[in-house]
Amino acid sequence: MKSQFRTHRALVLGAGVLLAACKPGEEPAEARNEAADSEAATAADAFLVLPGDYAQGTTVADLEARFGKSNVRRETAPEPRVVLFPDDPSRRAYVTFHETEEFKELARISVTDPGSRWRGKHGAHVGMTFAKLNELNGKPFFYFGFDERKRGVIRDGWSPALDDDDGALGAFDASEDERLYFEIDLGVGDPAGLKAASDLPDGEYLLSNDPRFPRLGELIVVTGIGASSSLDDEWE
Repeated sequence: MKSQFRTHRALVLGAGVLLAACKPGEEPAEARNEAADSEAATAADAFLVLPGDYAQGTTVADLEARFGKSNVRRETAPEPRVVLFPDDPSRRAYVTFHETEEFKELARISVTDPGSRWRGKHGAHVGMTFAKLNELNGKPFFYFGFDERKRGVIRDGWSPALDDDDGALGAFDASEDERLYFEIDLGVGDPAGLKAASDLPDGEYLLSNDPRFPRLGELIVVTGIGASSSLDDEWE
């Protein structure tokens, strides 16, 4: 009988401790954190834009506040990085840092999943055609292409000022209110569409309207979008 009484008393005391840990009408901390992360994830679409308002100074804590801690995972392999929404290809992104071990000084945010909800400037996205990029930029841009795996890149210097040009920047160039460069990775949309090796430039740095390659608009698509910082920049 005494044993039963002690057991009953322990159960009552245990319940009392749990109740004391929460204020009346308040959920346990773990449940509150999960709810907060879920709410942050729901609101995350507003931040799925590159370069958006991201900057070199954007911290892991900033990312957790935007997307919820459970949606921001640190990894050390294959390289030190943060993965946003690691289990959701439609919102997944990879974040690397200049100070890799400390996860400080944001270096690049990159998105590579087909069907991703992330968007770049003017709606650029994975799967967009090379022809559409030309149209949206409003003028020719520089890019490098293509390597042995038929990959190309657009980095930093989007739109050159040419002798017969008005000197204006293209739509994808960094603007005054941005603190990261917008970048794009390129690839062949349908390898069966390649009719000859001469359809693609071979390891050249050239303009997007180069007349030697008239089929690029239909052959090449965006395989990744990103935004990056340079330690040489003096953006505040």
